[in-house]
Amino acid sequence: MMSDGFPEGGRTLLGVDRDIAWAHGRYYYRNLSFMHFRQAVLIYNPASGRKRNKRERTVLRARDAMKPSVEKVHLARTSCQGEATRLAAKAVADGCDLVASCGGDGTINEAIRGMAGSDVPLLALPAGTANVLAEEVSFPVDPAKTAALLPSLVAVKVPLGRVRKRSVDESSRVFLLMCGVGVDADIVYHLNTRLKKYLGKGAYVLGSLEQFQKRKFQHFDVRINGEIHDCTFALISKSRRYAGKLIIASGAHLLARHFQVVLFHGETPLRYVGYLAQVATGTLDQFEGVTFHRTDCVELLPRSGGQVHIEVDGEYAGRLPATVETIPDALTLLLPREYVERRPSVLLRSEAVSSASRL
Repeated sequence: MMSDGFPEGGRTLLGVDRDIAWAHGRYYYRNLSFMHFRQAVLIYNPASGRKRNKRERTVLRARDAMKPSVEKVHLARTSCQGEATRLAAKAVADGCDLVASCGGDGTINEAIRGMAGSDVPLLALPAGTANVLAEEVSFPVDPAKTAALLPSLVAVKVPLGRVRKRSVDESSRVFLLMCGVGVDADIVYHLNTRLKKYLGKGAYVLGSLEQFQKRKFQHFDVRINGEIHDCTFALISKSRRYAGKLIIASGAHLLARHFQVVLFHGETPLRYVGYLAQVATGTLDQFEGVTFHRTDCVELLPRSGGQVHIEVDGEYAGRLPATVETIPDALTLLLPREYVERRPSVLLRSEAVSSASRL
């Protein structure tokens, strides 16, 4: 029996016009080419990326590309770290029916923090230093070109990850892409922000070289599904991509209700050189000292006297201890239809079983 074009009993995924439904292990669409928004806010970071002197013109082109689908686009420029969160929350409170965020993964993450839990869709316009999201969903690293795709995108409710601290004076942090603990978070923690503005990805390379002068990396404990694992780097991922084009968590997907967790157990820089070589050749899963796990909750525990840092979507997020968990249906995100339909088969199977059990 069909109802309004969708199989009866499917789980509706809220979007701008509620045109996506879930049933029997796949998504069903109606034509979204006539999607139209009344009022949008385009949040942008004028200082993100190496070509920041061109950012204003880039944003104006993105605004113009949105106009066929949006009656009015308001520009909102950030002036300090964390302001994108406030601007996104204000846009939702003011009744805007679309928020666009232009910048690197960090700027987009800030906007998400202000929108999590609302039904207002987010249009991510990748730019800036790090563009893992662009690589993950095949968005152009050109805000105007991505904005021009707006009529062809679909609105989907996606889960977010959340880093929850044990200390009452530390707030939790949400993320769309990944949470890194240990080696890579140490690099982010020690990163020179001025160098990042001028060198872009080069600043991360310099930071990596500095950290790799250590003789050994610090160990910490990870509890997954009741078992404790020892490692020096944990990647808790919702994205296949890492640091741009590298694929580490090959079984991850933004729509998945679980993380793919990749644990690196080696403690020396030389071992990490080997890891990088395996990532480059696509054979990381065959390398000794790397384990893969699937879960929706991870507990992270420091060893006695140690300080282990955390990063989310490339931005510093504090130190251990912490718990990382998924928040179902936490964000309405505009994505290419091809990405939504290109989910890993293991995800299709597991969600099909879950859907069938509800019918």
